[in-house]
Amino acid sequence: MPDLEKLRAVPAARARLDAEELELIDRARRDGATWGEIAAALGLGSRQAAEQRRLRLVAAVPPVVVDAYGKAFDTLRQAALELHRRVGADRRWDRRFTRAVLVRETLAAVPAAAGGALFALAEAVIADLAEAAAPLPAPTRAAVDRLRAALEAASPQR
Repeated sequence: MPDLEKLRAVPAARARLDAEELELIDRARRDGATWGEIAAALGLGSRQAAEQRRLRLVAAVPPVVVDAYGKAFDTLRQAALELHRRVGADRRWDRRFTRAVLVRETLAAVPAAAGGALFALAEAVIADLAEAAAPLPAPTRAAVDRLRAALEAASPQR
């Protein structure tokens, strides 16, 4: 029987490792590593394989459980996580504007944030993004727009 208990623990361990690997890949990219360097570190044969691995991990990271705040907050969390992934993969992010590092660090707190804290984090990110003087890349701008829309939909004033 003990072996069965260990087997039951494998999916949760795999999910944790997938999430950690995704975070490490994104951090390496943010710190200036090339896709070729990441591929070598992972034992993969090409930069394309490393990029495909990241995409698989993004799809594999399990969705966040909806908390007592409901669907609007789940949508808000997903929008914030999407923006966090985009920011994490952007090697130039920390140099884009004065508060870029603060935005990245705030987004890093999203996965563990409860409903009210999640709302506050999203508000802080939107406020800090207002400081960006230069235009953001189109996919990042679209992710920001989705976060803003999700924040509005989850607003307690509604």
